[in-house]
Formats: sequence, structure tokens, C-alpha cells
Amino acid sequence: MELSYSFHLGNDSNKTIKARREAKNTLSGTTNKSNNAIQNVRQLGKVNHHNLRLYDNKQELIKTIRGSNDITKDVKELYLDLFDEARLEYNNKQTRDDRKIDNYFNKISDDTKHDLACEIVIELGDMVYWDDKNLEYKYQMTQVFEQQLEDLKEIVPDFYIANATIHFDEHSPHMHIVGVPVKENCKTGLSRQVGKTSIFTKESLVVIQDKMRERCINEFNIAYGMDSKLKEKQKGKNRDITPFERKVYNEKVKGLKQEISNLENEVSNLEDNKESINKQITKLNKDKSDISDEIDKKKKINNKIIIKSKNQLWDENEKLKEENEALKRLNYQYENQYKSLKEKTDYLIYHLNKILKKLPEFIQNIVERLFNHSSLDLKYFKQQYDPEVKRKEESRFKGFNLFNKKEIEKATKHINDEMDEYAEEFYNDKKDKEKDDGFEL
Repeated sequence: MELSYSFHLGNDSNKTIKARREAKNTLSGTTNKSNNAIQNVRQLGKVNHHNLRLYDNKQELIKTIRGSNDITKDVKELYLDLFDEARLEYNNKQTRDDRKIDNYFNKISDDTKHDLACEIVIELGDMVYWDDKNLEYKYQMTQVFEQQLEDLKEIVPDFYIANATIHFDEHSPHMHIVGVPVKENCKTGLSRQVGKTSIFTKESLVVIQDKMRERCINEFNIAYGMDSKLKEKQKGKNRDITPFERKVYNEKVKGLKQEISNLENEVSNLEDNKESINKQITKLNKDKSDISDEIDKKKKINNKIIIKSKNQLWDENEKLKEENEALKRLNYQYENQYKSLKEKTDYLIYHLNKILKKLPEFIQNIVERLFNHSSLDLKYFKQQYDPEVKRKEESRFKGFNLFNKKEIEKATKHINDEMDEYAEEFYNDKKDKEKDDGFEL
């Protein structure tokens, strides 16, 4: 089995000569190159926050094997141990107080030309190797990383370790080392100073990485009882990886693993529910068949109802036709009776008009007979009003019948009787018809 190895030193790519030339041509005076160096106390605080995982509760997956739970404090204490004697020696040589150094840690933190500390990240094996390993298996890397710290002290004696913390909460176990490189016998300033560029050069890093990787695979085989080999070192694989790049990478890998896990769970759930789904499908098919049968029954019932309704409507229509014919016949009878009655009434009116036309002439004749005489002497007048004369006159007109009264009364009575008969017959027929239709006068 072959395992990959990485030894990454954080640096500031913006400090290179090429980067400074590029910065002069930008408005902000900077470049977009990576910077994961610890240049000041603020950046040291970020490293402390990230390495010790102060933002979550999974402290059992974070193991500090050097230093404490406060990396900033560890570096400050290391500064006192490493530089305070040199600082006092330097101050004693100064004749001006403004040239003396009260706190070397603060001085370097405020100095943009120097890094306050360095961070090294060591990792053996990639995500593919560690993905199926349990936590107990990963914890065995603690022995390997502790030995790597001893190897680093031996290979780079001028690099002093302030804190070392192992992360087991990501896919591959890896160790963050925070320390201070020291440069001795300086001609100006303190005799002992921070000296990253003097200790870690391109040439020295190649030697350091080669030695550290060989020792790491040997220590791994001892800890795990294996005979693993290192993968061939590839060009460009030892570039600096920023915490942000590592975070993005880990988040992507974590997201992919979570998606795979979710898909596996879904497949498992589908397999578990397959039988249940088949039962539901069978039940649905049965329900579908039952519904189809019920629909067919409803259709047959509806057809029967429709046929019955049609027959009822046909019967009712025929009945209405018969009633309509009866009403037509009745109306025809009424029209004939009306015509007959009208003819008789017209006949009566005609004779009455004839009588009324002769009435004035008849009255005039009476008057003339009573009053128009050629002589109006007293004797004649007395005759007219003599009872005997009067009796004779009445006797003379007693048989006179101007209107033929009996004939007129007889004709009138006959007409009235027929009108009453027709009226009663019309009323009774109408009443019977309304009873049949559900109404009653």
C-alpha cells in the first residue's frame, strides 16, 4: 500500500520580489496571492480559533500534544523564553530610551517585515485511505505525530515549537504545529531574533520535507504493524495550502460523503419499503377494479332511470295531448254555444229595436186620440171626464196590445234560461279541469 505525505509551511506569497512588483501596478498596492503566514497577533488569534476548534463542541476530536488550549499564550511565553535575555542585553547597550524594546512579541507583531510565528501542517494518507477507517484506528496516528515532533526538533533545531494540535474531525488525521524560527548571532538589533527566511529557505525545505516524510512512513509502519510505502513525491504537491483552501476542500468532501450517505439511506429505505409498495400497488389495483365495477353498476342504474324517465315523459306527453284535444273539443262547443246565444240575442235586440222605433208613433197616436179634437166645448170636455165616458173609452182600448207582451216575455225568458244553462255548464267544466290539474277554485 502506498500513502501520500504532505509537509506544508504557511507563508506570505505577497512578500516575494515578484509579488511586490505586481503590487506596485495595482490601485490597492496589493496582490491576490495567498497569505497563510502568521504575521501578527490578530492572525495568531485566527490560528488559535481554527486549530483548537473553539467554535464547536467536538473537543474529543481535537487533541493538543504540545502547549495548552491557548496558542497565543503559548507563543508569548515562548517569546519570553527565547528573546527576553537578548532583549535586556540589547536595552542595556542603548543610551536612548526610545530605542529600547519593552516587549519583543509586540514589536514583531507590529513589524510588517517579519512573521510573528510559523505554522506547519503534516498529513499522512489521503481521504481515500482514511474514509472507511474508524475513529479508534485514526487515534493511533497520535503516536506517529508525536514522533514527528521529535523528528522536527532534530532536523530543524532552530525551530521552537509552541503548540501542536491533532485534528481527527476531518477525513484525514493531520497535525498543526505552531512555532518560532530563531536566528542566532545577529549583528544588528538583538543578538537572537525571529528568522523565518533564514531557517526556511527553498533549499532547506526540500531537505526537511524529504527527511520528515521518510521518518513518517517508518513510524507509521511501526505504529500500525504494516509495510506501507510512500507515493512518489510529485512536483507542486508541497505548495502551501491555506486554511481556507483546506476548509473548502473538507466541506466539499463532507458534502459529497453526506450526499452519498443520503443516497445509500434512500436506497435502503426503498428496498425496505419495496414489499410495502407492492402491497399498496396490489391494493390500488383491486380498488381500481372495484371502482370500475361500481361505475358499471351505476351506469346500468342510470340507463334504467333514463329509460324509465323517458317512458314517463312519453306517457305524460300523451296524456297532455289527450287533455289538449279534450280542451279543444270543449272550446269548440263553447264557441258554438256562444254563436247560438249571440244569434238569439241579436234576434231579440232586433225586435226590441223595432218596438222602440214604433213607440213614439204609438204614443203620439194616443195623445192625439185623447186630446186633439176639433171642438173643445164644455160639453165635449165633460164627456171626456165623465165617468161613463171614461169607462167606455177604456173599454174601447182594453183589447189593444201595443208590445205583444206575452210573446216578448216568453222569448226573453227562453233566452235567459239558455244563458244561465250555458254559464253553469261552462263553470262546471272549468272546475273539473282545474281539479285534474291539481288546482281547485
